[in-house]
Amino acid sequence: MAWSRESRHKRGYDYRWVKLRERILKRDLYLCQPCRDAGRTTAATEVHHVKAKAHGGTDDPSNLVSICPPCHLEASRKQTGRREIRRVGLDGYPMPD
Repeated sequence: MAWSRESRHKRGYDYRWVKLRERILKRDLYLCQPCRDAGRTTAATEVHHVKAKAHGGTDDPSNLVSICPPCHLEASRKQTGRREIRRVGLDGYPMPD
């Protein structure tokens, strides 16, 4: 699956997402849930869709988890089946290597 070239707003990451993201981070006490499950304490700064929106996942809070950037990259890599995931900027476009 290729990265979408649409803006983050067109992909559904608008003001409502910003508010929902903050709610999920608060719910999870700003802790990375995969790290917590592995016995580590790591600050979460991102929110991950357990089932990707591209695969029918939704923004329902039960499908969202607070996560640290390294865990987010790994989780996204597993979802897409790619060896590497290119980092994406706030505009939704891949960042240069």
